[in-house]
Amino acid sequence: FDLTFAFGERRAADGSPDGLDITVEYATDLYERSTAEAVAHRLTRLLTDAATDPDRPISRLALLSDEEGRRLTEWSGPATDAPRLGLDGLFAGQAARSPEATALVFEDQVVSYGELDVWSNRLARHLTGRGVRPGDLVGVHVERSPQMVAALLAVLKAGAGYTMLDPLFPVERLNGVLEQVAPAALITQSHLSTLSTSAVVVDLTAEIAEVSGLSGAAVETGGSPESVACVMFTSGSTGLPKGVMASHRALAATFVGPDYLAFGPEQTFLQCSPVSWDAFALEVFGPLLHGGVCVLQPGQHTDPYLIAELVEQHQVTTLQMSASLFNHMLDEYPAVFRGIREAMTAGEAASPAHVTRALTDHPQLHLLNGYGPAESMGFTTVFVIEPGAAAGAASIPVGGPL
Repeated sequence: FDLTFAFGERRAADGSPDGLDITVEYATDLYERSTAEAVAHRLTRLLTDAATDPDRPISRLALLSDEEGRRLTEWSGPATDAPRLGLDGLFAGQAARSPEATALVFEDQVVSYGELDVWSNRLARHLTGRGVRPGDLVGVHVERSPQMVAALLAVLKAGAGYTMLDPLFPVERLNGVLEQVAPAALITQSHLSTLSTSAVVVDLTAEIAEVSGLSGAAVETGGSPESVACVMFTSGSTGLPKGVMASHRALAATFVGPDYLAFGPEQTFLQCSPVSWDAFALEVFGPLLHGGVCVLQPGQHTDPYLIAELVEQHQVTTLQMSASLFNHMLDEYPAVFRGIREAMTAGEAASPAHVTRALTDHPQLHLLNGYGPAESMGFTTVFVIEPGAAAGAASIPVGGPL
């Protein structure tokens, strides 16, 4: 790691314990001395607070000084109310309001909100029948398709949380993830690689007739706002997969309430990001919780050529891209930006030269630079890039909190 702490017990003259000596070691090419000192002060404040009042809940232990807390409140702006329903409840409500509207588009297949609601209700009942209970975790090892989205919703409707298992990943990595998650069930397809797990295996290919015979009426289970909706895996500093648990409330509050994108029935989102990316959820739940359309790119690889084709074919309005993909699309497929209304670049530092050219050539574009680690649901801050604002700039700000 780039910043480490070493602890040594301090003793008084009589040999009795007298506190801790803390040594901070940090990479001077990455951190100023003031930054290392600030982190050390916060650690000391946290440990002192815990030692002074051992029964205090962790959430109430002091980490920031009073001045830092005041500045953080100012920067964050006014608090907004998070949705009071889980993701499954928000989707079900939208499906009830617009059952005939298009929810998913995949190749020649068009799925309405009503159909997706019924499919996921049936699969949720099937999962419950196979032993999945509220609070469990379920692995979803399914190729990108309407079945994949139905599986996510079904897991949530069963009261469980999902973790995505990309079929492109090596089996060894997927088995390692399964070992960490210890899921109650694994949803997969017959033609995909067999994974090593003691969980109940639900094969959508072999069990489709059984699932289709179940009732498609609304289910009575489902997730509460505080329950785990998904576990996202990121490589972390060690290079090993690291699971991050996300609640329904945390995800829903990222997609319902903030207005950084034009969420609504007029929005058509392209889901082309890898399913293992933390921002994958935005491309699925962003449109589906608001009556929009989610166009699913065939295949597991993000394919620039297919992106260009699908944007034109389905009049996609909204694209989320890593900064490198944004730059590549602008360089190689500039016509894409004539058709879309919104573009969001994230995951890496945005290129000032590319965003300047994008807004010069396509002034109608609502262009955002987003930032946030997996632990904060993919997006913590957003910066709206105005025409001319990035010209000659050394970097693009990450903006303010959602």
